[in-house]
Amino acid sequence: MSRKSYSFLIQPKDVDFQYRITPASLTNILLAASGKNADDNGFGLRDLNSTDHSWVLLSLAVEMDVFPLQYETIHVETWVEEVRRASTIRNFQISNEKNEPIGKACSIWAMIDLNTRRAKDLLALDGIHAHATGEAVSIEKPIRLGTVDGQCYESFKAKYSHIDINNHVSTIHYVEWICNYFTIMQFQQKNIARFEINFINEIVFGDEVCIFATEFEKDDFRFEIRKNDTVACRARIKFNEVM
Repeated sequence: MSRKSYSFLIQPKDVDFQYRITPASLTNILLAASGKNADDNGFGLRDLNSTDHSWVLLSLAVEMDVFPLQYETIHVETWVEEVRRASTIRNFQISNEKNEPIGKACSIWAMIDLNTRRAKDLLALDGIHAHATGEAVSIEKPIRLGTVDGQCYESFKAKYSHIDINNHVSTIHYVEWICNYFTIMQFQQKNIARFEINFINEIVFGDEVCIFATEFEKDDFRFEIRKNDTVACRARIKFNEVM
C-alpha cells in the first residue's frame, strides 16, 4: 500500500471559465489522494484525530503540462519518499484518462499535537517508516520563498467558510486567494506551469488577512499572505505561453 493510484472525476464545481480544473481544485484532489493513501497506510486523519493529532501541510509544489477538463477522469499516484524527524515528503504523479503523465507534485508534511499545536517527532512513530520508498519525483522540491515587498492589494477577515477541520484556513483557500490576483485575460493567454506554497504561520477565524504580490521575473509571480501583520505563507505562480 506504500505507493498507490487513485482516480478522480473532474466535476463542474472543479473547473473555471475555460472548463479546465482550477489550481485550487487540483490541490484539493492531491490532498484527497494523500488522505486516502495515509488511511491505507494506517496513518490517516481519523486514526490520528482519535489521539488528538493531525497532519498539516508545510509546503507544496505542483508542475502541470496540461490542466485536464471537466468530466475527464485523472489518476493520481502518490507515495511517501522520506520520513524525517519533523516532516515527511509525499510525492504525486498525475495522469490523464489514457494513463499519460500530465503533471507532478511534491509536498512536505508535519504531524502536530492538536492541543499544543507542536510538531510530533516522526522518528518515534512506530511503523510509519516502512512506507517510505526513497523514490523522488522529477520536479524541484518546494523552494524557500523570500519576502515580498509592496502594498497590500486585498484585505479581509478569515471567516467560517475558510476554516477546515484543523481549525485554521484550508490550503484550498490560500490557492484561491493567490489565483484571484490575475485577470481572466491572463489565464486565457498563459498557462500555469508551476505553483507552490510555503506555510509559515496558521491563519485562524477572525484574523485580518492581507495579500501582497510582485512579478519577481517575467511570468514568475511571488506572493506573501500576512495575518495581523505576521507572515502566514509565501507562494509562487509561474506561467508559460499558451501553445
